Amino acid sequence: MRQLGKITIYVGIALVAIGLIVGFTAMLLDSDNLAKGFIGLVPVGFILLLTGTVASQLSAPTANKDEPE
Repeated sequence: MRQLGKITIYVGIALVAIGLIVGFTAMLLDSDNLAKGFIGLVPVGFILLLTGTVASQLSAPTANKDEPE
């Protein structure tokens, strides 16, 4: 589960970056329909980023101080 969380974090970062860069570039070039599609990827990227962070943190191994290593 931790590995899946890490992958989800990277996919979320990529979607946010691609959405912002391509979306705002398309907006500056007056291609509004293309800009709407790519800027719409940004919230999806944030959701994946949050989900991946929670999944990787909840599945992290915990140190048990009662047992010797």
